[in-house]
Amino acid sequence: MIKLSTEGKMLVIGDRESANLFKLAGISIIDAYTQKEAEEGLKKAKEKGASLVVVLKHIVNDENSLRNLANSLNLTLLILPTKWAKAEPINIDKLLAKALGMG
Repeated sequence: MIKLSTEGKMLVIGDRESANLFKLAGISIIDAYTQKEAEEGLKKAKEKGASLVVVLKHIVNDENSLRNLANSLNLTLLILPTKWAKAEPINIDKLLAKALGMG
């Protein structure tokens, strides 16, 4: 049997239209429409006792700065792709080389 940790909360940061789907599942949300609002949302999440924060990717401009802020706040960050996020090309050769330990 899997024992779930009860030491922290999960929280979702994103636009109200998308994040409300998480709210229906009983997950707390913080409204944000821009990178700056997402950064402020991370600080609020820490104050609310969250340990895992999911940020919807279409509101993020600079993933590295958001990850650095999450690290400094000791938060686990998951940036969740959405259909509105900018698509990134996939390099199959590079992925295969990495999977085989050669890249």
